[in-house]
Amino acid sequence: MRSSEVQTTEEWLRNHSLESMQLTLEDLLKKGNIVLNARNATEQIEFAAKTVFGLIKGNKVGLLVDVSDISCGPRLFEFQKDLLWVQELQPSGGCNLLKALKKVLTMRELNSLVLIVGSCPDQSSEILSDYIQQCTVGRKLLIHTITYECSNHVPPAVLKNLAEVVGGRYHCYSSKKQLFLLFVFVCLFSCSHSISKEFTKLTPASFLPKPPKHEGPLVIQMPSFLAKTSAAWLKTNGLKAKKLSLYQVLAPNAFSPVEEFVPILQKTVSSTLHEKAMMQFEWHDGTLKNVHVDPPILYDYQKQLDRMVRTYERRIDWLSIASRRIWGTVCERRVVILVDISVTNSLYIIHIQHSLRLLLEEQMSNKDFFNIIAFGSDIKSWKPEMVPSNPENLQSAWRWVLSLQCKGSRNFMSALRTAVEVDLKDKDKHVSQGLYLLTTGVPDQDMHAVSTYVADVCGGCDLQLHVCLFSVNGFDPNGIIPSRYANPNETASTFREIAHAANGRFHWFGETGIYESDDISIIVSEMEKAVNYSQKGSDIFYIQNVLENLRHIYYANYRKDPIDLSMAMISPRVSNFTFFLLWLGAVYRKYPKEKSVRRSVPVATLPKEEEICSSKEWLNKYSIKKLKLELPRIMFGPNCVHQKKMVESLHKKVSAKYCTIFPSVEINGIVKHLQFQPKELEAYVEQMERVLRCYIRRIQWLLSGSRRLFGTILETKVCILIDTSGSMDPYLQQVTKELTSLIWEQLRKNNARFNLLRFAEDIDTWQEFLVEATDETCHDAVQWVSKFQAHGNTCVLKALQKAFCFQDLEALYVLTDGKPDTSCSLILKEVEKIRKKQTIKIHTISFNCSDRRANEFLKKLASQTGGRYHRCIGDMDGQLAAHRMLTEGFDDDDDPVFPFFEGDDLKKLAQEVAKARSFLMQAKSFR
Repeated sequence: MRSSEVQTTEEWLRNHSLESMQLTLEDLLKKGNIVLNARNATEQIEFAAKTVFGLIKGNKVGLLVDVSDISCGPRLFEFQKDLLWVQELQPSGGCNLLKALKKVLTMRELNSLVLIVGSCPDQSSEILSDYIQQCTVGRKLLIHTITYECSNHVPPAVLKNLAEVVGGRYHCYSSKKQLFLLFVFVCLFSCSHSISKEFTKLTPASFLPKPPKHEGPLVIQMPSFLAKTSAAWLKTNGLKAKKLSLYQVLAPNAFSPVEEFVPILQKTVSSTLHEKAMMQFEWHDGTLKNVHVDPPILYDYQKQLDRMVRTYERRIDWLSIASRRIWGTVCERRVVILVDISVTNSLYIIHIQHSLRLLLEEQMSNKDFFNIIAFGSDIKSWKPEMVPSNPENLQSAWRWVLSLQCKGSRNFMSALRTAVEVDLKDKDKHVSQGLYLLTTGVPDQDMHAVSTYVADVCGGCDLQLHVCLFSVNGFDPNGIIPSRYANPNETASTFREIAHAANGRFHWFGETGIYESDDISIIVSEMEKAVNYSQKGSDIFYIQNVLENLRHIYYANYRKDPIDLSMAMISPRVSNFTFFLLWLGAVYRKYPKEKSVRRSVPVATLPKEEEICSSKEWLNKYSIKKLKLELPRIMFGPNCVHQKKMVESLHKKVSAKYCTIFPSVEINGIVKHLQFQPKELEAYVEQMERVLRCYIRRIQWLLSGSRRLFGTILETKVCILIDTSGSMDPYLQQVTKELTSLIWEQLRKNNARFNLLRFAEDIDTWQEFLVEATDETCHDAVQWVSKFQAHGNTCVLKALQKAFCFQDLEALYVLTDGKPDTSCSLILKEVEKIRKKQTIKIHTISFNCSDRRANEFLKKLASQTGGRYHRCIGDMDGQLAAHRMLTEGFDDDDDPVFPFFEGDDLKKLAQEVAKARSFLMQAKSFR
């Protein structure tokens, strides 16, 4: 053979390829002990079936196969090969598993049910498991759930959770390389267990992406200094601790006004020399003091403030990285960590584990004792009691964290009781003790009871509860519905109250960064204080320079030798200078008080959180007119109109002598003079931009969640009427999803009393009366909504008459997609007759309706009953326009603009935005 240096690649591979060296998989199987013959053909087929579908038990089996558009595709042909007796599967629609279950569970003779799913079901596992449990009461029915070729990690998590709840079995099949090698491994070693048993041991976290070396041992770091809260840190690094408070700097040269009794005048008079020679400065206690400071001292003070602000910025940067971004600073010596592993966190278990890893590596090595308690419905403690924080225990804790699985709801109270009554049972005998809670949502228990218990156990001892809230952007109506739900802002408000009741700190973060942190907020407050001191110091420096310049003017014109100002009030030889200062003070400090016709720019008071009210009510408080920010009223007083006066000697009208000095503009055909200075125009522009941002955030809020389709539910005693006529069939699935979101997001959140009514050619009500919105009733309402089917005509009048029969009703919300079957005028007359007996508002919602007459009828019905008309159209364009305005600014009056909203709430707000933008553009052009 020739040397390898002179061989081509093809020649070299003839002797060194896998085939020539007999290293292929086929060669490996030939060397094994597996013998395949015709007699075992049945066993081979059975084994292959178990590989794909798992072990199916029962002799009367029902089979449900997912043939949704998402599930089917390139893998449909492979699936038909595996399931030999199914040859004609055609993809269509979504994965409506609940509807399929309703049909198959009516077959009482079945003793086994197989669910083969390739995509995420339309309903959550909670709804599906509840329905299966209700329908199988008193029956022995084995449930087998199978995920087939799922590239997404969500369906396996949902099906596995469903199987656990109903006591069934779960199997996952994939033809990827890893699964094929596992199949070969089982064949070679004649393993009696099927592949499904291996996969049933896997958790949903096995399908989630993980950080590098996620499951490796901890790399423990020893902190180089003792961590402190920001409040404790500021005791040695704050402005007051560094003696950099403006009042501390000014104190040596600050004098209170002196009052003495003058016998000749027979009255008490105040000294005026200090007022004229010095600057009057308001002290922190509200009193006025006469202040004089040398410019070099003020200049040095400004530089020190700048250095302190840079120090505070570095502190904020340090608090925003590594484990402190998630946990803040862990300062106590004895620490118990409470971790939320409820089922709603299934998709975030890797985040939670990684957060704990960072904490154990970076902040726990210098503690005295620690323990970790994980809670879902059940409580899991790493150790029965707290143990010393040494490297061995930290590594053991990390291995335990890797084994955690998300199950159940959020039983926070039980976890808290375990920590307080077991780990911290001797809390009165120790100091520096802390509880750190990592959670993503509100607990199962009533928040008032939780807050009361926390305040009770943390009172009278050195124990604090710190809350680390991980924001996961609300709940997904298509995912697992939590037992208790609150939106992110409400959740944050609740836990903030709990943390502060326990003398602890609140830390709110998400995947994009820190949203709120008590540690950072107090540093920011100190920075704002430093900036305020710097601004006041600059003002004092400016006025001191004015005084010094005027003093030099006096030297040049009246005296040849300098005079010490401190001697001016006691030396009789400087009386001329004293009188000059008195006269000078009258010039630069006091002016004749004249009545001004110009209005100053008011500071707009805007809401910090969105209020649940109609746009009409909201604008009654926050419109441009109510905020007194209308440009013509502020900028043009009653005497600013440009007028010409008749001069008899010239026999013509002429303008005022100094008319050309003042800028003028034409407003509605009338020439007016501007009475605004540039700074005032800048202040007006700043206020209008604040107001515009508030308006646009309000529009974004109205276009989010269930408010996008249904508008805002204002009343607390309501009935929702849903049109399920035949024309609604293409959109019924979307409406039911939005209605589910409405039930949890608005009705449950506002503790409303409500009922649901479905109308087509017949009427069907969920309940016979209004019921309280509790977790149980909301779950039941969602299940009832999921059974909607579209058919028949649109019988609006019967639906309204039925709804008016409910007692204590305040308002109706009617959603429909077209004209009613009966006369529109007849409906309006009948409604007016009924409202003479009971005043109930009717809010109408036009859904996917392009019929102008139908929309006009809905507008009249809402207007006649004092309700609001809402139409979901242009919502995506509206969201895009709002986002562009907030990010690109308001400089262009023509782009971006909101689409034409027809609904009352959005229409009024959009009109106010257009008005505000026109005022803003005028103000910028005047500037």
